[in-house]
Amino acid sequence: MSAQAGTRKTLIRSCEFCRSRKVRCDSQRPSCRTCFDHQKECLYRISLPKPRPTKAVVNALRSENKRLVCLIQRLKNASTPEELWVALHSGKDETSSTQQQGATIPLASSNAESVTLNREEINEQTEESEFVELVSPQKTFDTSSYISVDESGNFNSFGPSSAWQMITDAPAIVQKIATENTKNALVANAALSRQSEYRLATFGELAGVPIDLATHLLELHWNRQHHTFLLTYRPAIIHGLLEGGEFGSSFLLNSIFACASKFSTRPELRDTFGNAQEAGSKFFRRCDELMSKENLLLRPSLASIVGLLLLGSTYVARGVTTKGWLLTGYALRMIYDLGLHIDRKSSDEDNAIEEEVRRRIFWGAFICDKLQSLYLGRPFAIKLRDAHVSLELKDIMEENELWTPYQDLANQTMNDKNVSRSKFPIYSVSCFQRFCLLSKIMTRIIDEFYVVGATVESAQSSLRSIDNLLQQWEQNLPEGLRIDATSHCGPAVSHAPNVLCLHVIYHALRILLHRPLVADGHLRSASPLAVSWKRCSEAAEKITQIVALYRQLYTLRGAPYLISYGLYVACTIHVRNMGVNTSEMIDKNSSTLERSVRWLEELAVPNPAVAKTVSIIKKLMSARGVSLDLSPGTVRIAVQEELANTEEDHGRGTDSAPLARDTGSLMDPYFFTNEWDESFSGDLLYGFLEQESLEGIIS
Repeated sequence: MSAQAGTRKTLIRSCEFCRSRKVRCDSQRPSCRTCFDHQKECLYRISLPKPRPTKAVVNALRSENKRLVCLIQRLKNASTPEELWVALHSGKDETSSTQQQGATIPLASSNAESVTLNREEINEQTEESEFVELVSPQKTFDTSSYISVDESGNFNSFGPSSAWQMITDAPAIVQKIATENTKNALVANAALSRQSEYRLATFGELAGVPIDLATHLLELHWNRQHHTFLLTYRPAIIHGLLEGGEFGSSFLLNSIFACASKFSTRPELRDTFGNAQEAGSKFFRRCDELMSKENLLLRPSLASIVGLLLLGSTYVARGVTTKGWLLTGYALRMIYDLGLHIDRKSSDEDNAIEEEVRRRIFWGAFICDKLQSLYLGRPFAIKLRDAHVSLELKDIMEENELWTPYQDLANQTMNDKNVSRSKFPIYSVSCFQRFCLLSKIMTRIIDEFYVVGATVESAQSSLRSIDNLLQQWEQNLPEGLRIDATSHCGPAVSHAPNVLCLHVIYHALRILLHRPLVADGHLRSASPLAVSWKRCSEAAEKITQIVALYRQLYTLRGAPYLISYGLYVACTIHVRNMGVNTSEMIDKNSSTLERSVRWLEELAVPNPAVAKTVSIIKKLMSARGVSLDLSPGTVRIAVQEELANTEEDHGRGTDSAPLARDTGSLMDPYFFTNEWDESFSGDLLYGFLEQESLEGIIS
């Protein structure tokens, strides 16, 4: 055996062609059979064996692998931001800068750069994630299968498709750095855009409107409407006007002009002198012409969506509910057609502005959709399960800007001299984000309390969870968005209008949540919760206080329609509270109701549809036997029926004690349960505008 082993022949290698094809080579010379058949040159090349790694190289690789495995394990076991921070900073082998505050980890990237993750950044990111998931904690779904690319390279979203392959997500730290860079770029772009707005004054006109009037209406829009819904992304619109582009469209501009006209006192905006309800009529007609001439309803675009949403909301506020509903519906359908309901993440910095615009438009439309559902009693279009868009807005330039009421320099004598000129932080982005979360809660309230098929059992089972969500929403408000309940009308209180609007809707939702359980309706139980009526009374009082503050600071001339809705909801509770038969409470409730009705009439100037709410409240007052002389300084109250002081307590099944007469409190919590025996049938909170329209048609 040893002799044979010593005389072992060297194996002949395969030729290059057979080796490349991975086929057996017969090793014939000068040409193997395979090369001969394929008419290839048969070459034999003997290469030197690869050098084996030294022991030092092997040990170094083993040590590096051991360090990385330990680091990965510690990162996996970290359950809190603090533990994650410690894991990143512990050990001399895992990082080369243990003495510094940040831990530097080399990442596999195209430029082999390193990034730093600080402890404060980790905590901030975690808190923001918890804030977004507060209302509707949902599983994060991979939406890549719902995005497709057509033959022209355009993105669409028409259901699962394999046409679009999502790029593998980058590491979290890389995404964090990229997000920060994008935020800085967007803020810088917004600042430069704001500085270039002076160039508009060099134009002779905008969309056929003289430049003086056009800039006046634009400034009114940025000051009054913009910060509530953030539908109009200011840098994109200014760029469209100066450089050309989608957001410089004539339709979008005329939509802004039409909606902002109601806040202006300039006579040239009215067809008939002195008729405020005709403000902006020529712009509304121009929008109708453009929709017909350019077939805008058949060609979805981001600018068309914004214009339609603005027009739809304004038409509803003007009392033209059907047209407003239909235009909003077109916009919501376009949102799905363009795939705005799905985040389209991209690493391309050139698409950062488009991504910011798409997010703002989607969530602004989400809010408008839910508010119109409340006003008209019709189902909303965007459901929570279809909302896969991040609430993170990267352009935060407007967050800490100081807001002051708009002053028309060309018409100073017509401005209200009592309007405060103080500057308040506007908190535009954070206020909008909280409004979006509040709209999610609004969606659940509508879905579980105001739909066909809602039952007492399901409503009562959902009451506690939704009520807790509302309380958590209020508790998680940042300091700048809080309103001190004890000093609503104090002179030192300073809040921008969008913050006050946010709280009005919040308290209106509290009433919407509890009222169905105590009203004579499909959710009224045999023993309604006594605390529900107390919650309604408290919320109504808060709304009245906030509206009083709004009126004191800014007047109601420029208030949005949602202020009117919140005040209307509060008035329905104030009318019911007029039944307390003590002179102190009668005086208090009558004074509150009188002021509220007067304010509704003031709000009817910019929002003509508010006249319907005044009509509803007056009908309730007539049915309840309450009459108010709204002439200055006079209040007359008549109660047709004296209520009994004591009645059987149906909720507890025992004889009730006399009602509490503490005039310092809003209402006795058992008042409604014990003594109310009338109907709420004419007192609609959901779909009140639609109901009033139907009554007018029937009559």
